[in-house]
Amino acid sequence: MTATLSRRPSTWQRTTWRHPEWPVAALAVTAWLALVVQHAAAGLFHGAPHHASAGAGVSVGPAPNLGSWALMIVATMLPTLLPDARTIAVRGKWRRRYRGPALFTAAYVAVWVAFGAALLAVVATVGLAGAPAVAAGLGLAALWELTRWKRLALRACHRVAPLPPDGRKADVAALRAGAGNATRCIAACSPMMMPMALAPHPLGFWLMLLLAGVVAAEKLVVKAVDRLPGFALGLGVLALAVAVGALPA
Repeated sequence: MTATLSRRPSTWQRTTWRHPEWPVAALAVTAWLALVVQHAAAGLFHGAPHHASAGAGVSVGPAPNLGSWALMIVATMLPTLLPDARTIAVRGKWRRRYRGPALFTAAYVAVWVAFGAALLAVVATVGLAGAPAVAAGLGLAALWELTRWKRLALRACHRVAPLPPDGRKADVAALRAGAGNATRCIAACSPMMMPMALAPHPLGFWLMLLLAGVVAAEKLVVKAVDRLPGFALGLGVLALAVAVGALPA
C-alpha cells in the first residue's frame, strides 16, 4: 500500500499530463517577461529619455530589431497556438506528446521571424518611423479587418489538419503545419503587427499590449469572423489616439 502511494503522480505531473501545451504557454510567458525587462532597461517605466524628437514632438526613437521582433512574436502569437498545440499533442503518440507541438511551434515562429526580417529591412530602407507612420499603419490595419481576404485568412487560421501519429512523417507534417499556420496568420494579422515594427519606445510596448489582446480575441473567440467590424473600429480608434498623441510616443 505504501509503495502504491509513493508512485502516485504529483500535482505537477497530473497538470502537465492534462495540459501538454504547457511548454508553449511557458515560452510565451518568458518572452513577455523578457520584453518587460527590455523596455524597463530602455527607461519605459522610469521616465528616462530614450528617444529624440523631430519637429512637433514626433518620436524618432529606435524601432524593434530582429531580436525584439522575435520576442514580440513569441509573446503575442504563441498564446493563440495553445489549442493547436494541445490538439497535436493529444492526437499523437504519448512519447511524442511534446515533440509534435515543439516542431509545430518552431516552424511557426521561424516563418514569422523570416517575415519580420523582410519587414524590418523595408522599414530601414524606406526610413519609416514615429507616431505618424504608426497611426497610418493602424489605419490600414483597420481597413484590412473589413476585407474579404481578412475573413478568409482568419478562418484558415483556425484549421489544423490531422497529423500522422508517429515517425518521420509526423515530424515533417508538424513542421509543415506550423509553417502553413504561420503563413495564414501573417495574411490575417500582419497589418496589425506592422505598426509595432514602426513604433519606438515606449509606444511599441503599449501597442504590443493592446494588439496582443486583439490578436488573441480574433484567433480564440468563437465566431470572431463575425466581430471583425468591431475590431476594425477599435483599431481605428487606436490609430486616432496615436495620431493625436494620446499614447506615449
